[in-house]
Formats: sequence, structure tokens, C-alpha cells
Amino acid sequence: MERTVAAAVGRRSAPVRYRSLERHPPAREPTIAAFRNRTDEGNGPPPAGAAGTDAGPPPAAAPSLPASLAAHSRFVKRATCTRCGAPKSLPSITAYLYCDKCGALVDYDFRLANQGTNAGLTNTVYDQLARPYDASMAQAVAANDQEAYRSIMLWIFQEWISRCPDAVSPRARTDAAFRDRMIRYCAESAVCKAFEPHQQELEAQTNALIATFERVPTPGGAWMVWGDAFWQVADLWKRQMDLAYQSMTTHGVTALDPDEPPPGVALKMEYSTFCQAWLPHLTPADGARLLERYGLTDDYIEAPVQPTEHHSCGGCGAALVTVVGAHVVVCESCGQRIEVAAGAVPCRQCGAPLDYPEGTTRLTCPYCRSATARV
Repeated sequence: MERTVAAAVGRRSAPVRYRSLERHPPAREPTIAAFRNRTDEGNGPPPAGAAGTDAGPPPAAAPSLPASLAAHSRFVKRATCTRCGAPKSLPSITAYLYCDKCGALVDYDFRLANQGTNAGLTNTVYDQLARPYDASMAQAVAANDQEAYRSIMLWIFQEWISRCPDAVSPRARTDAAFRDRMIRYCAESAVCKAFEPHQQELEAQTNALIATFERVPTPGGAWMVWGDAFWQVADLWKRQMDLAYQSMTTHGVTALDPDEPPPGVALKMEYSTFCQAWLPHLTPADGARLLERYGLTDDYIEAPVQPTEHHSCGGCGAALVTVVGAHVVVCESCGQRIEVAAGAVPCRQCGAPLDYPEGTTRLTCPYCRSATARV
């Protein structure tokens, strides 16, 4: 467990850890195949923890969060789009908050990210994928062989995103180019962190402190941890991530992020994942203290009553509720960017009104499965 939570598997990048050469993954670039429409039977990535993923049993559910973080559909995290200036006013079903008007990434919602067991499961899958390559990554770092390290990370992230699609933006579900860029961005982030000497020093200090933790079992629940050593780890890990993102910005790695997040959002995702990993092992008071320490006690407002419009995603058929005046929105069911301002086009076969994905002129109707196109 400590291997994963020591430098928790970030949503945008890799932990500063080293793994092994016994079963070296193929030294190749990841091959990314586009996922089919969600209405196709038997397609799409395997669910996390499905047979063949070696994900193991799901982790114990996290204890109740403070009431201020409980997810309620009528509340929305206060955020404003840095691209078009529109406020976020419609509730989201994913932790990735996209602008209601232009579809740009606006913020990341820890409250939504912490629902269910997804966080613990994605960390477990990542650790199981990476564990066999510990020695190989350590050797690559020792030899200053960034290409070997990069090859391993490309393979790990391709597998991880395939098995745990909810760990990254919903846009990666159907957009093959986006998914490919996300894998490469994550791999480059890992390389940047792993070959930074100061990061290695901080990692060694963190692991030494974790080794001193006294794990206290609880009846029918997760083991608990408390004391000064944990808060030293929390502070060290925060320093690691802060320094890592400074270095990634300097070396142009953050510019590779296909979601183009506003400043600070990607780092908040790292904070979020660290907290998700540790919350099941902290008392409610310490959990609240950790969220406060990492600035994750965000401001939520009740979703305003406002006129809305209804559209149908041409990619998957999902119903889309949009604000008046929206141009492009991200479908949270399939992840495609939908051009709602262009107007719906009826299917030539069944007549269903369809709003087309951005840049698309032809598609397969998600209702009747016939080929159709803009008139």
C-alpha cells in the first residue's frame, strides 16, 4: 500500500518511483485504437477490475467525507472559464469540469473524484502494472537512460488508461488522438520527475518516514495512521509535486497536456489523488485537516435556476442539457466535443435530431445505426 500512496498515482502524471527490468514491456510507441460508439455491444475499454486485469478485490470504501464535500447534484463547484469567461453553472457527473459554453477544461472537482472506490482501484491497478518493472526503472535512472525509462512508462500508461478510463478525462474514451497525447504527456511527466536529483532525495525521505508508520487495524475497516510522521510525509509530498510542476513547466512538459488545463488545475489533480489514497486511513478530523492543508475544501454553490436547451449527442445518443448560448460542450457520456451551436441535423433514416461532434460531417446514428451526414 505504501508504494502507491507514498507518491500517489497522479491523474496527470506518474509518481516519482522506480520499478523493474525482469519483464520489460515492448520497446515501442503505444498504439491507440479509437473506441467505438458506446451503443456498440462489446466495445470500449475493459472496466477496471474486470477479468484479466489483475486488479484484485476492490479496496474498502472511504469513510464519510465532511458534509461540505458530500456530492449533491444540485450543487456546482464555483469556477470560471479562463478561455471565454463563462461561469460554471451546470452540475457535472465527472470530476473534470468543462465550460458550459466553450467546452474548455475549467477545473477539477475533488468532491466528485472521491465518490465510490474509483480512486483506490485505479491506484491499485497502476501499482500492479508498474511493480514488475521496478528494477528496470531504477537501472534506467542510474544509467541516465531516459529513453528506456520513457519506453516503460509509455507501456504502463497505455495499459493503465485502457483499464481505468475514469482515471483521466472523459475525452480519452472516444478521441484516439487525445488519448494518445494523454499517454505521451503522462510518460514525459514521469521522465521529468524521475531524473530530477532533488526529487529523488525527497522521495527517499518520504519512504523512510512511511517505514516508521504504525498501522492500527480497525474492525471491518481499513487500517488507520496518525502522528507527526504522517504530516511530515504530507508536507514532503506536496513539496515534491510543487517542485515537479515547476520543472515540468521549465522543460515544456506541461504544454503537452492535451486538456490544456488552466494554471494550477493539473497540480490540484495530483493533490486530489494523494488525499484520495490516504483518506480511508485517517480519522475524520485528520481527513478534514489534510483537505484543508491541500486546499481542497472548495466553494460550492447551488446550481442556479436558468433556461436551458436540450440536445442529443451525435456520438453516443446521450441527452445533453446545455446553457443558452453554448457553442461547444463535452459529452460526459462519451467524451466527445459536441458543436451544439451548429444546430441539430435529423438522421436520414430515423429522423432523430443529432448534434454532431466537432469537425465531423458524417457519423453513424446512435439510435438506428445507419450512416448519416450533414445536409
